[in-house]
Amino acid sequence: MRLRNAAVTAAALAASALVLAGCGSNGGVGGSDDVEQNTGEKATINYWTWFPPQATLDAAIAAFEEENPNITVELRTFEAADYQKQLPLALSGGESIDVVGVQVSAMTNSVKDYLHPADEWTGDWLADINPTMVEQTTSIADDEVLYSVPMGSIGSPLMYYNAAMLEELGIEVPATAAEWKVAVDEIKAQKPDVTPVVFTGEPYWQEEMLFGIAEQNSPGLSDDIIGGDGAWDQPALIEGLNTYKSIFDDGIVGTDVLSLQGTRPSELFSAGQAAFYIDGSWQNSLLSAAYRSENGIELEDVGVTGLPVIDGGSPAVRALAEGGLAIPAASKNVEAATAFIKFMVEAGGADVWAKDLVLVPSLDGYTLPDGVLESDAAQQGFQTASTLIGAPTSKRDSQQDFLNQVEGNAILDVLRGTKTAEEAAATMQEEWTSGRYPHGSDQ
Repeated sequence: MRLRNAAVTAAALAASALVLAGCGSNGGVGGSDDVEQNTGEKATINYWTWFPPQATLDAAIAAFEEENPNITVELRTFEAADYQKQLPLALSGGESIDVVGVQVSAMTNSVKDYLHPADEWTGDWLADINPTMVEQTTSIADDEVLYSVPMGSIGSPLMYYNAAMLEELGIEVPATAAEWKVAVDEIKAQKPDVTPVVFTGEPYWQEEMLFGIAEQNSPGLSDDIIGGDGAWDQPALIEGLNTYKSIFDDGIVGTDVLSLQGTRPSELFSAGQAAFYIDGSWQNSLLSAAYRSENGIELEDVGVTGLPVIDGGSPAVRALAEGGLAIPAASKNVEAATAFIKFMVEAGGADVWAKDLVLVPSLDGYTLPDGVLESDAAQQGFQTASTLIGAPTSKRDSQQDFLNQVEGNAILDVLRGTKTAEEAAATMQEEWTSGRYPHGSDQ
């Protein structure tokens, strides 16, 4: 079975304000004559979700109700795994729910038959949502129909850096492999107890690194192979493997990094024992001084950027829309539900939940409210990450069984020098076409 790799750690999001533009059968803020509307003066909508955290949701709902005094939102929250089980059962049983959070990658196809297609309730405001995120949310559905509006997206790989350390050492944030090498050598010379670059050496992460590097020159490569008919042994993939290995050969990254597991890379970076930490946008909370203080992370300043360009091209990130909001087909409060969803994805709502920094908001051109991020490194870094994730080089998509059993270890073989890039690519292609790992039209 093919699984889309979009695990977002349960963390943050919520909402702020937008005035409900009147009531009527034309849908007001959106909607259609094809769906049943509650056109009364007052409405109570039931909202089920797993995300964001309760405190953020409470703040979002309070802000919405203040702007929309005729609408009351009744909230029910779940743990992520339990939600994947409970929501399909509730919807199929006709439970009275008006707005549901949808784990776009994991849940769309299990609940879509119980949801209104989004074109029945969205309006012109949908054009303000990042078109790539909308397209991704649409394409995940087996019938390629949009059922939910994404709140935002996650992406990887990104490179977090100890901004205070770099400033102390007089090191510029590297944009190329040559600059990265200079920075690493300077860190080794001045701070020999610091590991210059860390990331997890676990097999699953090797796909993120490989495509994050390969797509600097071959954008769309992941989509071509994992989502299309492209071959693992094509020249662009082999070149990407060799380029990835080059950062080890050139001494930018030490092979000891490949032994790091679990949370160890994060722990090293958070303790000031690593200068650069490569992970995904779900680590954006590190940019927040308040978050660092609350969690005992004694880093003075943190920034984020894309991976330095290794062999020409442009920074690359794979990203996937998440946090979809949808309206069940059984809802009798479609107009009020639409108002709430519109509020959540537009600036008023995002100004509440985006402070948690878990998702890059889907609203085109969105910027965080003043004061959320304090330093130039954090502010500029979040904008850089948002730009990359808003225009990804491909979907953050995986065939999970293949990744865990074949691909990750084949990439590690290249990095450790036990296989050539050509040999590893041939192994991956042979296994990919073996029939043991259904993908694409094989599913």
